[in-house]
Amino acid sequence: MRTNAGAIWVTVVALFLGLAAATQFRSQDVYSRSLNLETPSSLTTLIANLSETNNELRAEIFDLRRDADNAQNEVASGRGTLTEGQRQLQQLRVFSAESAVAGPGIVIRIEGAFDERAMSDLVNELRNAGAEAIGINEMRVGPRSFFTGTPDHAIGVDGRPLRGPWIVRAIGAEDVVFVAMTRTGGIIGQFELIYRSTRFDVGKESSLDLPAFVASK
Repeated sequence: MRTNAGAIWVTVVALFLGLAAATQFRSQDVYSRSLNLETPSSLTTLIANLSETNNELRAEIFDLRRDADNAQNEVASGRGTLTEGQRQLQQLRVFSAESAVAGPGIVIRIEGAFDERAMSDLVNELRNAGAEAIGINEMRVGPRSFFTGTPDHAIGVDGRPLRGPWIVRAIGAEDVVFVAMTRTGGIIGQFELIYRSTRFDVGKESSLDLPAFVASK
């Protein structure tokens, strides 16, 4: 049993560290594109929100590193239990999009002009807000998913063209994620400045179902 527990905990640690590195926050293009459209008062709000978000991200990275260190110590000491290791492994499988998942969250409907840079920013912002799993239309998005443009104005997700209207589903604490998306100076407000003819509807859902990630053939 200890051998099995140790193997599971080693797997947990490896996945934990790999995903932590893969999900380090990236610079968001949407903010740089919208700065010249801002008023002085909204710029002040935006700067305050960005500062708050950066502090939250630093705290999250610290927590991830601490948890990874704790997991490594558990492996080294043999204290890690099979049940706890399996639970954390399942959580990481959800986060890495390797398994289907259901739970509460939010839905964002985007109808009108939009592009791959904005979609990448939206997905990153949802992750930063605490979303555990994200899907676009009927497709699951993983930590290493990439976004490209297409000649017919679809958005390529991992090489698959998805056409609007785009339905983005995010599972997580719906109140927290909803506020993060819709707050003054937040990403939806920035999108509304850039894409003035596009409609963005954000709503909470008590139950969402997302499939596992399927790699392009």
